[in-house]
Amino acid sequence: MNTQNIFLSSSKPHVLMITNHGIHHWKIIPGLPDTGGQNVFVNQFTATLTKQGFKITIINRGGYPHPVTGEKYAGFHYKDENQRILYLDDGFAEFVRKEDMDERLPHLVQALQEQLNVENASVDVIISHYWDGGKLGVLYNRSLSKPVKHIWVPHSLGTVKKRNVKSEHWAELRIDERIAVEKQIIKEVDCATATSATIRQSLQEDYNYQSTPLFLPPCINPERYHPQNISEDHPIWVFLSEHIGIAPEEVRNKRIITEISRTDTTKRKDVLIKAFAQVSQIYPDILLVVTIDKTNNPLAGELMTLIQSLGIEKRVAVLGSIWEKLPDIYAVADIYCTPSIMEGFGMTPQEAAATKVPIVSSNLVPFVTEYLLGDNIEEIPYQTNSPPLKVGRGSIVVSADDVTGFSHALEMLLSDEVLRKKMGENAYQITIPYFTWENMVNIFLKDSNISLNI
Repeated sequence: MNTQNIFLSSSKPHVLMITNHGIHHWKIIPGLPDTGGQNVFVNQFTATLTKQGFKITIINRGGYPHPVTGEKYAGFHYKDENQRILYLDDGFAEFVRKEDMDERLPHLVQALQEQLNVENASVDVIISHYWDGGKLGVLYNRSLSKPVKHIWVPHSLGTVKKRNVKSEHWAELRIDERIAVEKQIIKEVDCATATSATIRQSLQEDYNYQSTPLFLPPCINPERYHPQNISEDHPIWVFLSEHIGIAPEEVRNKRIITEISRTDTTKRKDVLIKAFAQVSQIYPDILLVVTIDKTNNPLAGELMTLIQSLGIEKRVAVLGSIWEKLPDIYAVADIYCTPSIMEGFGMTPQEAAATKVPIVSSNLVPFVTEYLLGDNIEEIPYQTNSPPLKVGRGSIVVSADDVTGFSHALEMLLSDEVLRKKMGENAYQITIPYFTWENMVNIFLKDSNISLNI
């Protein structure tokens, strides 16, 4: 019996997991357009649900050439007998950014209906992600003679983004249209799920969601992300040396500041680069490891020009796709720094924290502000007319876009090895075991009343 027949003949409850936008696959390539934390979240959430006894069909828009491989994804792609991706072909053979997805949704729901009808495959639960996935789930559920439970995980919300993004960008991001769609989704789903306290508050206050949202933040696979000792002959040193132009032994003798995210203006990589340039004048033994996707991305050119103009080319390792090497990169990092202004939760600082790395963050990363800071926060003034640094148990938080503030925060940890190690240990204790997938999914299933007896 082939994998598809095993999947279809299984009596396990069938979850339709909708992550519509971006370029989804079993091995995520971070940095591709609209592709990042949500895709990782969906794969890890899916894997955990299958261990609990479910079978999952992940839905993603396909039908256009992959920007790296050139392959045109369509139909079913199986990971095993319980997990598969269904790429929907809506007849438009080009990538569509998430902000412009609304007009494609009627075509996508038709493609979804046709694919599942061919198999005569029933669906027991819909779990949708982001606004476009939520609307696709709503449209599909409307088409069923007997609608099924639909749980929506927005990850971020239009109202939150509107507060964090300058008004001149609202039209380009179609924020008001998105908010209108989200308000309609709220009326039709059975449960909304918050990935952070910020999302929970917005659901209740901005969207008038009357129930208490479920809670499912991004979580950690401790088998992948954990503290580890990296030997002197480990290949990661050669890998980094090749991206920075210095010998592996020289890399080993440096202290490393790391940032991993897609190349997007909301990640504020320019703020980090400028802050690093400032602090590197005081500490010449530091390196910056940062991901910048140079494929058809104008921002990448701007960031590379900035690095060159600051004269720090020999101190910055610019990386592309590094999914396989991520655990090792965290393991050699001394500090993880994220100036991002738009995070649903903050997966990469969470991964770094699970590896005992202290975090420097903007005040707009929920995982850091809600958990790593803790309750006993020390405010440290550093400059007149600037908000003070907030120093907590596992992190230092800086006001968004404050280059000098980030420079001072990095300097605090570079100048105090005891503080740096203590903060890294605290970050780990806050993250593990509470934020493991097994723990959080068990809570989620109990609170959502989803069982194996659907």
